[in-house]
Amino acid sequence: MTLFRVLPQFAVLAFLTGAAACRPEPAVSAPSGEQSVFAEAYPARLGQVRAAFNEQEKRAQGSLAALRTPPAGLKDSERPIAKALYERADRAGRSGYYADEAVHQEALDGLFEDGRAGLRRRVAGSVAYTVKQKKCGEQDCTEELANELGSAAAYAADRALDRQQEQQLDAHSEASHYLDAHAPELSARSLDALGKQSRTLTRTSFIAHVRLELYRRELASLLEEEQSARATLDRDEAETKTALARSDLPKAQKPALEHRLAELAARRADLDKELPLAKTASDDAAAHIEALQKDYQAALSALLAALEQPAAAEATPSTAPAAAPDKNANSSGAGR
Repeated sequence: MTLFRVLPQFAVLAFLTGAAACRPEPAVSAPSGEQSVFAEAYPARLGQVRAAFNEQEKRAQGSLAALRTPPAGLKDSERPIAKALYERADRAGRSGYYADEAVHQEALDGLFEDGRAGLRRRVAGSVAYTVKQKKCGEQDCTEELANELGSAAAYAADRALDRQQEQQLDAHSEASHYLDAHAPELSARSLDALGKQSRTLTRTSFIAHVRLELYRRELASLLEEEQSARATLDRDEAETKTALARSDLPKAQKPALEHRLAELAARRADLDKELPLAKTASDDAAAHIEALQKDYQAALSALLAALEQPAAAEATPSTAPAAAPDKNANSSGAGR
């Protein structure tokens, strides 16, 4: 598992409450630049945060088109409920309660993703083994059937986890509670469509107003430790070279020291490559966040404005004249 997967939960709370503080609270943890494990993982973490920022930004931008219009088929009586729902979804994405759970789930996703392949193999293998020990009617189950059942069980476990996480996020969203309260007033189709779109809206609001800013601050904080991390790599390299130069160095230790020296050189090269990219990303982050927030607000305003229109306005057919019949076409479609 990679080091520094995501910001810890307290960082979310610190971001959301920091503006209200009269003066900064003292740091809870000490800088990590002098630690070898940090310095060696440092270049990779810069790249991870930069990539995560870009990925989340693209995810949010990709959701905007679907947020501009309400679900088709909403009745006039359902539109005020939808408008109030979307306003709550927007606020939920900015709230500390939702943000804390969303970041917590990212950490769980990272942990699970690191071991997903192995976990799925173990689940599938366990189910397949159990099936093979049982009888399918009067004959033993074939190995192909056992493996199919094992794969299905592993897939079902993935889906169950995804559903559980969605429910947990819903429990932290005021919009979800509002939708549940007004469910009897909605058709089954509208209830499902509004639930999906409001979740997307909440997630997009979270990314635009909270998540990208957290990544921007984490990247800025990491860059402050660049000199310390680089000095630690220099120190470790010097110590390793000194150890290799010892006349009484046991032969058994030499390969390990040479390997470590090569690893340190690789990390230094990674840092030289990643640092300018991270600095550029840090410098540009605020502008990207501002642009996303502007695009998001435009999409939300369009969505809410559409809900102010009666349902009949959306269903009005086009006034364009119908095409004249093709005199050369026969009943079989020939003559085109």
